[in-house]
Amino acid sequence: MKLRVHRDALLYGVQRVQAVAERRTSLQILSSFLLEAKDAVSARIAATNLQIGLEMVVPAEVDQGGVVAVGARTLFDILRNFPPGRVELEVDEQSWVHVRSGRIHFRIVGASAESYPDLPQPGHRGAQGATTVMIPAEVLRGLIERTIFSISPDETRLHLNSGLFQGDGKVLRMVTTDGHRMTCVEERVEIEKGFYRHDVLIPARGLAELRRVLEGVQGEVEVTFETPFVFFDVPVPKQAGPAGGEAAAQSLRLAIKLADATFPPYRQVIPRDNKRLVVVGRETFASALRRISSISLSRTPTTRLRLEAGKMKISSDNPDVGVGEEEIDIQYDGDAFEIGFNARYLLDILDVVGTDNVQLHLGGSLDGCVVREEGNDQFLAVVMPIRI
Repeated sequence: MKLRVHRDALLYGVQRVQAVAERRTSLQILSSFLLEAKDAVSARIAATNLQIGLEMVVPAEVDQGGVVAVGARTLFDILRNFPPGRVELEVDEQSWVHVRSGRIHFRIVGASAESYPDLPQPGHRGAQGATTVMIPAEVLRGLIERTIFSISPDETRLHLNSGLFQGDGKVLRMVTTDGHRMTCVEERVEIEKGFYRHDVLIPARGLAELRRVLEGVQGEVEVTFETPFVFFDVPVPKQAGPAGGEAAAQSLRLAIKLADATFPPYRQVIPRDNKRLVVVGRETFASALRRISSISLSRTPTTRLRLEAGKMKISSDNPDVGVGEEEIDIQYDGDAFEIGFNARYLLDILDVVGTDNVQLHLGGSLDGCVVREEGNDQFLAVVMPIRI
């Protein structure tokens, strides 16, 4: 195989696939990606870790076709230090990959692609019920960014280590929970743009990779639901191209294997009878929480909120450090009340709230707190308190 490709286009593709390639794996081939040339004008870059597959087609001048498996991290580290311009790649009979640019020459280890797993494709054998819809990239990205923080990091609990992605024809919805907090975000869509009807669990690693590939993307993403996978065909951002306007890729497809689990009945954990309503400035509340929680115990970072008419006292104490407290103004006309929270959980929510004021709907000292944006019913979060 022998081809020439612009350094920026190749680097953009390798950067994407090396995030998917497994660095720690018993199957060594998964730490590599495929570089393939089938026609005279493009090259395919692809990688999989068996749960996520990512492939791109980049413009290239191909003298001789072929395919080789290359260490993803190795080639990425080499290319990012190359000067802008054309890069030549040539694979010899021993699968050595020669990378040249001007007077620069690297010879790196390659491997036969025969043992590399096939990447899933729409229409693959064993797939069920394909449905394709078009979703605006900014809507999809917003759903992920505003919910991914409350996914459990425990990969053994698939139902909590995934995000519930729903569509009912009028509303797109993403819901995540780690058992201590829950976040739900909805986006209304135009019916003319497609019939959104799906109910799938996308693992956290897949959502994180999707968020990365959506950075800077404009336009619409073609989403194909085909159990047990979901496919995202993403328009490549123009700024990803090299100087001179050449596109970094002609196409980008991300395939994610869906979680085979049942998401918790999240609607049942949303408190319905919280009578205490607090309205507080988002930035004022967040700044005070950051200051006061700075002395909290790292293992049990409890922050107390004491409510009185028109004010909230935020406090935290650490026997090894001391005590911190701050009083802020709020809108509240109920009785005096005290409750404790993990400040980090509240701050994660406040970081994604899009309004100047936030509403806290409180019940008893052991009841979950419902957090909403003022004047917007499309965002909802629930945080369980800590006993104080």
